[in-house]
Amino acid sequence: MIKRANKEGIYAQISAGYRSMEEQAALFGQGRFYSYKGKNYSNLAKPKVTNAKPGQSFHNFGVAIDFFLVSEDVKTIVGY
Repeated sequence: MIKRANKEGIYAQISAGYRSMEEQAALFGQGRFYSYKGKNYSNLAKPKVTNAKPGQSFHNFGVAIDFFLVSEDVKTIVGY
C-alpha cells in the first residue's frame, strides 16, 4: 500500500497495526473508567481515543492499520 501511494505522490507511514486485546483495553480506558478481565484500564488523565472495546476493533484481528501522511522527504508529518 505504501509503495503504491508513493508512486502516486502520496507519502505515508504506518503508526499502528495489530493490537492485542489488552492494548485495545488500554486505549478504550483512556478518558473513562474501564476494566477488562479484572484489570483496571481506567485513565482519566488522557482524552478518549476510541469507542471500540477489546474484540470490537479490526486492529484486534490484524486487518486494520493506522497511518499518517508525511512530506516527500519523510521528515515532516503533514496529516494525522
